Amino acid sequence: MTQGKTNFIVFILLLFTTGQVHSQGIPDSLQRKLATVSNDSAKAIMLLEAGEAIEETTPEQSMVYYQAALELGKQIKNDRVILSSFHDAGVCYINLNKLDSAVIAFEQAILFAKILNDTLRVARILANIGNVYLHKKDRATAIDYYLQSARLWETCADQNYLAALYSNINVLLDEQQEHQRALEFGNKALALAKKTDDSYSMVNALVNLSSTYSFLNQPVKEYALLETALPLARKGGDLDQIATVYHNMGDYYFKGKNFSSALEKYLESYQYVKQMGNKYHLCTICMALARVYNKLHQNSNALTYILQAEKLAGEVGSRTEIKEIYKTRAQIEEQAGHFELASEYYAKTIVVSDSIFSTETSEKVAEAEAKYQNEKKQTEIVQLEKDKQIQTLTIRQKSTLNYFLFASLAAVMLVGFLGYRNLRHRHQLGKQLEEIHQQRISELEKDKQLVAVDAMLKGQEEERSRLARDLHDGLGGLLSGVKFSLSNMKDHLMITPDNMSVFERSLDMIDTSIRELRRVAHNMMPEMLMKFGLDEALKEYCNTINATKLLHVKYQSHGMVNRIEKSAEIIVYRIVQELLNNTLKHASATEVFVQLIREDHRLNVVVEDNGKGFDVLSPRNNTGAGLASIRSRAEYLKGQLDIHSTPGNGTLVNIEFNL
Repeated sequence: MTQGKTNFIVFILLLFTTGQVHSQGIPDSLQRKLATVSNDSAKAIMLLEAGEAIEETTPEQSMVYYQAALELGKQIKNDRVILSSFHDAGVCYINLNKLDSAVIAFEQAILFAKILNDTLRVARILANIGNVYLHKKDRATAIDYYLQSARLWETCADQNYLAALYSNINVLLDEQQEHQRALEFGNKALALAKKTDDSYSMVNALVNLSSTYSFLNQPVKEYALLETALPLARKGGDLDQIATVYHNMGDYYFKGKNFSSALEKYLESYQYVKQMGNKYHLCTICMALARVYNKLHQNSNALTYILQAEKLAGEVGSRTEIKEIYKTRAQIEEQAGHFELASEYYAKTIVVSDSIFSTETSEKVAEAEAKYQNEKKQTEIVQLEKDKQIQTLTIRQKSTLNYFLFASLAAVMLVGFLGYRNLRHRHQLGKQLEEIHQQRISELEKDKQLVAVDAMLKGQEEERSRLARDLHDGLGGLLSGVKFSLSNMKDHLMITPDNMSVFERSLDMIDTSIRELRRVAHNMMPEMLMKFGLDEALKEYCNTINATKLLHVKYQSHGMVNRIEKSAEIIVYRIVQELLNNTLKHASATEVFVQLIREDHRLNVVVEDNGKGFDVLSPRNNTGAGLASIRSRAEYLKGQLDIHSTPGNGTLVNIEFNL
């Protein structure tokens, strides 16, 4: 089990407000100036400073000052005051967790920044919008705004904090599994931090970049960057940075199974985290210490730190940490021989996993619904704009017609002709708009169907993966614990020879159950498929069938050097798995030939058996759930499925699709 990487996400971009006041209340000097100042521009700036002074403690009251500054800025037509008012209001809305209002305020601020040709302010506000979407856990949109901000910021002379923005993009791209792009922005962040001599941003960039190399399985580069970051962090004196570097060094050694060195680094991190007083970080390092002590078989120390981590996780309300803590506690108790307590914590792990899965599913549904409603509103706005344009055009035409009626008879005839032509044009335009509208509705329906199928398939695979992990880690551990307990009882109980035979058969049945459970978990989400791809996974699956002696499967592949897209790998694997299962159940075959051929952007899958075959045209043979599942998956990949079979002559299934 590896440790989770600790990265730096910097929200310092949110601090670009007008003033620099950070007290707990409005200073007396500022209150006196507000009461006596006569210049409207100066008064507006003081209102903004007053709002900033109390935003940390009473954000609702600070919003009153920002609104007053905004109204005053509009009265005196001071675009810079209006810009700052909208920007400060956006920051305040984030503190109030009114994230949609924050986006609206920032978008208004961008309009006035563009009027003032202030490119740097536009770039920073775009970064702030990215921060809003990061709070909303919409990482894809956050990355989009960060990239917009970076492109603008790169054109400005003042590039302070741009390195922090690059580093943020590095972390988010890693979370999106886009590690090569993350590497690009990590290197840009490091280069810019060195150029501006910003040691704080340099440490952030080194730590985040080392995590990227960890994901890319390049441990030498990963640790070299951490070694470079450590003296810089110690020189800067930032406790969070020092603790993080030591923590990630410990993760590096833990992953390499050098548990003694990992313990040394974790203890160093622990000392700095204790000085910080951050309960979340303290919970994380305590859990890391518990794991490494467990690996070193020092159960007393492991139990001390896992109890501390469990207490802290309850205080900060982190369910993700609670799940890992329960799992680690179960392993510690199991190693200590406390199997009843271990099984209790394995059960708690499953309960928390279900709770987290349910919450994540609800959040995804809510997010999808919000996106749908937003798209619907945008469509309505576009339609209203079109209606308004048509209405304006109609009014102008009527005015022109009335003018020419009063001018002369000739003008009336001319206008009548023009009016007729315009009416015909409008009729044609209306028909065209209706056709476009119907076409758009049809496209949206198709997109909706594709999204639904995609969501269903992804949901099935996610549920398979979750159930496989829970079966293997939870129920598998419990059965192993039961077997161990029964084996211990065997040596300490007086058992008759007849009962001993029954006892031995029970142990054999438990062994069989464990093997069957592992086989089911493996079939639900094969580890070979996730790690090594489709070719290796199918090769292993065919070898597994051959080992049963029920069927001889010959497997061939050509052109499968590089992996294909992950979702396509899973779907093709499920298709071949279902075809082989059907052969085992229904075909009475002795041999099966499985072949994968990849040529450029095209993949061909062939499964042929020497079984009894069937009538492809018979309706009774086309209603099975297995065949329906194969057809739906092939259609999802936009592939061509061909089945050739006759009674007594075996079956050949051929599937072709574009990658």
